[in-house]
Amino acid sequence: MTRRIFAICLIGALWGGPVAAEPERWGPADLRRVMIDWLVANGRQAPTASSIGPLDPRLSIEPCGEVEVVPRGATASSFMLRCKAGASWSYTVRLDQITPVSAHAAQFAPAGDSGSAARTWRVVSPKIDLPAGALLSADILEERVVSVPPPGQAIKSINEAVGLRVTSAIGPGLTLTTHNVARAPLVAKGENVTLVANGSGFNISVPGKAEQDGYEGDLIMVRNIRSGAVLKGRLERGKMVSVMQL
Repeated sequence: MTRRIFAICLIGALWGGPVAAEPERWGPADLRRVMIDWLVANGRQAPTASSIGPLDPRLSIEPCGEVEVVPRGATASSFMLRCKAGASWSYTVRLDQITPVSAHAAQFAPAGDSGSAARTWRVVSPKIDLPAGALLSADILEERVVSVPPPGQAIKSINEAVGLRVTSAIGPGLTLTTHNVARAPLVAKGENVTLVANGSGFNISVPGKAEQDGYEGDLIMVRNIRSGAVLKGRLERGKMVSVMQL
């Protein structure tokens, strides 16, 4: 009887006892925290979290007991984060805001800068996540001063960026360069335009629709909304398309 009671108690303990919770997984915020802690420990000013990337917001990885941070490049604007205990993963991140604040940072300073005033660069970054194809406007951009050389062909002012179109997705705090933006067309396919036909003593205009993207001066296909006819015309300022006939 005693054995039976013990067995019942044991089974109850096994089935009814608390279940150990799985360890919480890490996301982008954890990797940014590791990066900031490392920078501070090595005599650098902590950057804003948004300047550390790019990291997929959906990232979900096993927690790590020891993360190794390895600078990549002489200016230490790029780092590899590698888990050495508890999981097997590695990620490369880039920093746009790094300011040396002590002698510990001298090992990352460019040659010939020892003892001189820190050099800075002006760059332009989006304030929000921008998908590929987004049109840049002044209200979604900001100018920032960084203390590490930006990528080549970095855009230096908001005026340079306004009106351009993003060719690949980019997140807030990352530097805009000529490699991830392009001149936006004057009209996009499906956009409304005005068709105009000029002749001796007459000037006619009707509403139309662009059948393709076009830049100023391009010959593009357009559709006369009233007649449905598809025509070719030259795209001019004000989204006017000059055609031979309507």
